[in-house]
Amino acid sequence: MKKWPIVICVVAFAGFGAGLVHLFSLRFEAGDNYPPYSSLRTDPLGAKALYESIDPLVPARRNLQPLSKMGEGRQTTLFWLGEDLRKLRLSEDDYKHLETFIRTGGRLVLAAFPVPKKPLASSFVPPGQRRRGFVPGPTNAPPAGEDLDRHSVSITEQWNLALGYTNLPGGAGGTSAGAHVPAFASLRLAAPSPALPPTLRVHTALHFDKLDSEWEVVYARRETTNEYPVMIERFLGKGSIVLAADSFPFSNEALLSDRQSGLLTWLVGSGRHVIFDETHLGVQTDPGVAALARQYRLHGLAAGLLILAALFIWKNAASFVPPIGEQLARERGDWIAGRESSAGFVNLLRRHIAPSQLMKVCLEQWNAHVAALRKPAPAKLAAMQKIIDAENTLDPSQRHPVRTYRKFCEILSRKT
Repeated sequence: MKKWPIVICVVAFAGFGAGLVHLFSLRFEAGDNYPPYSSLRTDPLGAKALYESIDPLVPARRNLQPLSKMGEGRQTTLFWLGEDLRKLRLSEDDYKHLETFIRTGGRLVLAAFPVPKKPLASSFVPPGQRRRGFVPGPTNAPPAGEDLDRHSVSITEQWNLALGYTNLPGGAGGTSAGAHVPAFASLRLAAPSPALPPTLRVHTALHFDKLDSEWEVVYARRETTNEYPVMIERFLGKGSIVLAADSFPFSNEALLSDRQSGLLTWLVGSGRHVIFDETHLGVQTDPGVAALARQYRLHGLAAGLLILAALFIWKNAASFVPPIGEQLARERGDWIAGRESSAGFVNLLRRHIAPSQLMKVCLEQWNAHVAALRKPAPAKLAAMQKIIDAENTLDPSQRHPVRTYRKFCEILSRKT
């Protein structure tokens, strides 16, 4: 009966752990823990279907590192999806690397996060957004007295364009179904490209405004006599830039219900490599020792080091000599204290030779092993004999073996 509470606790903890693992697996399988329009997300707001559709045709990968590590963009298409263009400000170094990527032959496809309706104008800017460079208003121009980071770069200012907002047809908030916009005759082409669909559904009130002559309008909303560009293109060096006001055509939902294969093929262009940027969505990796070990497959080395550490701890924690033998040696009296031979020799002398007999034993051993080989002078032997006779006349308690030994050493060390 005493074991039942323990068994119940173990089963409860095991069930809780299994449920937690199942919950996390469901979250990661659906991908809804990632930001919208991430290529790691599998629900309608994600872009994983587009990533997996492109990868068998053109090698695709995800960028989880800073722009400084991207390198040149020769024959490479970079998808930058779900970006809030109102807050987009890059550091000078990041903008320089991004521009280098485009000028060396890369193609940047930057799609904005859809805005369902025109934002309300407000002069109040929260402090947290002020540091990120967020500026309200359709033109993305900083209000008077605003202290923005001077070391950041505004994409709209560098590329000579502005942002505008016009509500979708059907109400102040627009319609959930979006609006169809026709392909616009670009400046470089007399008619829209045959690869592009004639119309495109958009779900955003955002459009581009105040474009210079370098931009070509690909799609534009037409309302009465007004035209609102929602997809534009320009060339920069050997590469090109495509800006889209809506990221919906890249989503999993669009590929299921409103697939525009011609548009996606035109966006990829002639690139032989496709990159889906995840860093602007906050998904990035910071490689450490563990990441480098996995990258270079050092699992075996790590396992070997762990085994060596375990053996070292085992060696120092337990003795390999059976403890029963040591106990028996102590009981028989064969146990000798000390760890060196000199300590054992001292113990031997203390146990078997009395102090009064110490000098006698030393003289006998010296005569047997040293005197026969070195053959001291007769005068030295006579002097040593006088000292021995003087010691023998004393009482054993008054004899001093150490003093006698020193006298012998002094006599033997003399040259004459």
